[in-house]
Amino acid sequence: MHSILSLLVSVLFLLASHLPGLVNSIDFISDFLTGVPYYSLQTSADFLDDITDLNIKKLDDNTGFIKDTLLVFMKEQHSLPERYKAFKSVGGRCIGYLQPANLFVLKAPFDTLEAMEILVQRLEESESVLYAGGSFAFKREENYTPNDPFDDLEDGSDIWDESNPGGSTWWLEAVEARNAWGYAELFNDVKVGIIDSGFELEHEELAGKISFPKNWLKARNIPSSHGTHVAGIIAAKADNGVGISGLAPHAKLVCIDWQREPGQVWSENLSIIFGVGYSIKAGAGVINLSLGSSRFIPEGKSGYPKYAMDYEAGLISFYMAILLNQGHDFLMVQSAGNGDSKGKPVDAFNNGTFCCINAKNSKAHLLGIPTAEVLDRIIVVGSAENLSNARFRQVSYSNVGEQVDICAPGRQIYSCTDFANNDYEYKSGTSMAAPVVSATAGLVWSVSPKLKGSQVKAIVCDPANTRYTAAPTPVANRFWEDLTYEDLPLVNSKGAVEAAIKTVYDSLEVYGKAVDSEENPLACEIEVRGSVKTFKFSAAADGKFSFVLPRDNFSISFKTDEGLKEIILDDQGDQVVDLGFITLP
Repeated sequence: MHSILSLLVSVLFLLASHLPGLVNSIDFISDFLTGVPYYSLQTSADFLDDITDLNIKKLDDNTGFIKDTLLVFMKEQHSLPERYKAFKSVGGRCIGYLQPANLFVLKAPFDTLEAMEILVQRLEESESVLYAGGSFAFKREENYTPNDPFDDLEDGSDIWDESNPGGSTWWLEAVEARNAWGYAELFNDVKVGIIDSGFELEHEELAGKISFPKNWLKARNIPSSHGTHVAGIIAAKADNGVGISGLAPHAKLVCIDWQREPGQVWSENLSIIFGVGYSIKAGAGVINLSLGSSRFIPEGKSGYPKYAMDYEAGLISFYMAILLNQGHDFLMVQSAGNGDSKGKPVDAFNNGTFCCINAKNSKAHLLGIPTAEVLDRIIVVGSAENLSNARFRQVSYSNVGEQVDICAPGRQIYSCTDFANNDYEYKSGTSMAAPVVSATAGLVWSVSPKLKGSQVKAIVCDPANTRYTAAPTPVANRFWEDLTYEDLPLVNSKGAVEAAIKTVYDSLEVYGKAVDSEENPLACEIEVRGSVKTFKFSAAADGKFSFVLPRDNFSISFKTDEGLKEIILDDQGDQVVDLGFITLP
């Protein structure tokens, strides 16, 4: 019977290439035999809502896999007979499809790891199959600690000072956001993806900024405090006279609610894979994931079973390689995680998803993509706290290790929530640090849209483009001594934007120090007017300033409450212009 059906499918498939009228018939037959049409194939993810905890076979309290579900990456050019034979070899029927990636999700009977591997091997024997696997599931949560006490600094007494960040805006000061915004006239449109718990669409800071790739994803969105807070950090509106400004306020947000229901804990790889695919298809270059699995590591254990993490890494790295092969570019930014179940930092490898991919477990090479091309499109972010006096330290619970690329402000971060009346609150965790880096990467891509994802990462993570360093947790607070503890650069939005400007424009570096008549350092506003564009910068309390200008003839005004001084800058001068000490009346 199987042979007869295969022959019939082959004959009809060949006829369809000569008789276009048979296309609908072929789609009908394909749907009947494999679960999806052949010619009118499109992304379908309805099956995700049908997966519950009952479908997860637990390997331990925090690790498992989805029973009866296989993932199959097929060649772009494959025939219906090839698809039918591959699916039939495991008794499988397609229940979902993802484009980009040409990923088919099959329902096939198995309930043990051993049985799953047998079916995977059968699938990979087919010449039309590139890669196959099961879908592991982990307990995941947002990487934040909502118990941190609030501080009392939203009363207007806080002032901006990039030379000594403090108060409710310390995180923006520490990354020199104000002077990054000074280059706003060079910014292009940019989209940042967020895969998180749900989003409050009507918050005064976010209304009109959030979109969903599909209407059913919007309908699935259940507003939550965490997702709304992350969205605010990235793109809360600027100059609306209320609340906060996001680090990339001009960015548009492409959002995916990864939780099927409030408080969901178990999450299968499929939810993340489909979320990433939808985000990229909708035009997002940078994708933020403030979530992970390390907080479910039981006390007394230093990590998850390595085979499970390696399996996840292989699947996701192969997926990234397919996207790269298809011409998509992107940058995945994930939080490093907030330690184990007791908040003790572990290797960030155990936070899963993109954090667990390394040179040894990546499968990108199977498609001819160098492993470095995948790793260079992943940024793992640790959380830093402010010790005052321009000193920063990695928060005691922030995961560590070679996986972590950079730190960002992550403790006591003030942003939007989903509560009524357009509320705001402080949250802490690597969940808050990751969107600071995502927004910075968005700014870089906004200035220089032709950069590759790997180039954006290189700019954002280059210590030469940062100002501050976050010291590691003190020795007395280290629980797992065999981990890698080291200084990490603290992301700097101004430095990253300026590095991006240099990739686009023949530029001029300007720096100096503003002082009063008695040569005391003086904070001041700086306006730079060229023939086409105007930029606005600030000198902090130490009086120091620096900026990068596209070559032009500029007039520069230094303004304080006491007076104004103007300098004409001729762009025919040296590449670096030192204005020395600018004395203001």
